[in-house]
Amino acid sequence: MPSAADQITREYLSESIHLLEESVRKIEHCLKQLDLNQVWWRPEPELNSIGNLILHICGNLNQWAINGIPARQTERQREQEFSPDARLSLDELRGMLNQTVAQAVASLHLLSPETLLETRQIQGFTVTVLGAISHTVPHFVGHTHQIIYLTRLQRGKAYQFDWSPDSQQKRVPI
Repeated sequence: MPSAADQITREYLSESIHLLEESVRKIEHCLKQLDLNQVWWRPEPELNSIGNLILHICGNLNQWAINGIPARQTERQREQEFSPDARLSLDELRGMLNQTVAQAVASLHLLSPETLLETRQIQGFTVTVLGAISHTVPHFVGHTHQIIYLTRLQRGKAYQFDWSPDSQQKRVPI
């Protein structure tokens, strides 16, 4: 029988993975309602587009979960994530998003209770692996909600909701 620490670890990682995968599903739902110009639209010049937010959450997840947790060095070009010139296609954004989350999920599947308590240096911070997950997953979810808002802002009454209280879902939606 698994120990309590093993059960807690599995549950925590399962919920973290669920949040990432549910976020991707929500982002994909938004992208299906938008064209390329809408994805790169900025409400104000100093604010981010949906495309920039996707680049940013992929960069953050790559730095914290994919490379940070296994303690691999990475060269993140954070300022490029926010560039108005970074106009990838919808397929490129989807591919990057899905590949990044798949790699992060694979990284999370390898963790043990002992590993969660180990420390790492990520983005200049000393954090436990548990702390790294607790940072990067909510960060990803938070920007997912910004993407949903920017989609609703552009689509107005034409926005198609993904979830309602009548939906048949087994897990809590984001």
